[in-house]
Amino acid sequence: MNNIINDSPWVIFRLLEQQFAVSANNVKEMVRMPKVVSVPKAPDYFRGVMNLRGKVIPVIDLRKKMGMPSFQDETRDLVQLLIQREEDHKNWIVELKSSVSEKREFKLAIDPHKCAFGKWYDKFSTDNRILENCLKKFNDPHKKIHSIAVEVKKHEENNDFEGAFHIIEQTKATELARMIELFEEARTLLTENQKEIALILENEGEFVGLAIDAIETIEKLSVADIEEVPPMIATGGNEYISALGKRKEGQGLVQLLEMEHIFSDTNIQDQET
Repeated sequence: MNNIINDSPWVIFRLLEQQFAVSANNVKEMVRMPKVVSVPKAPDYFRGVMNLRGKVIPVIDLRKKMGMPSFQDETRDLVQLLIQREEDHKNWIVELKSSVSEKREFKLAIDPHKCAFGKWYDKFSTDNRILENCLKKFNDPHKKIHSIAVEVKKHEENNDFEGAFHIIEQTKATELARMIELFEEARTLLTENQKEIALILENEGEFVGLAIDAIETIEKLSVADIEEVPPMIATGGNEYISALGKRKEGQGLVQLLEMEHIFSDTNIQDQET
């Protein structure tokens, strides 16, 4: 634990649901992640280099180093999921109309909580308030789309096909159109407004940037609440972890990072030889 300093504050940050920290003495600044240029043949956790006011700084994708999906991969996968869920609802309306035209049973989900989007929607959470507010807007149009299935089938049973088709077309022009707008809005928020933080560290005149999700706080940790990492703990970036700290007021454990290993990982030339 050679980077543990008595009464030194720690910058606590988040990767997914886990908390990590670096000594505030090593933190030079925190900026929204700028453009990063990749480096050929570098390890997958080495994002590349960034230009910060004329200084070229290596960037480590800390998620990947810790064996987690990268922020970029997670965002891309979520965007693809939203594209597919949008197509699902377009196809849902088409299939409902086809089932009426062909006088056959409609077998897709009628319960909004049981379609693929509904199952995901009920479980998904985010601390991004803008995205959270956008997702809340899905609730009403999504429920209304699924609710028409029973009504449409009642019209069909009464041979009121014109009434059934009218409901479907009206839903396409209103609730489905609104859903499509919201899917586009959510994807835009994911790709344009959710940005990583570059945590710029300095150690003996050398600089490195860590790609992280968000800064939590700056906090002092009592030496009595800092313990060695148990030997049975094994993560992809375990050598980065120097100790575990207990935050006050039951705010959980935080993994304290070791400066020496972080900076040694930025020397790509030495790693390739």
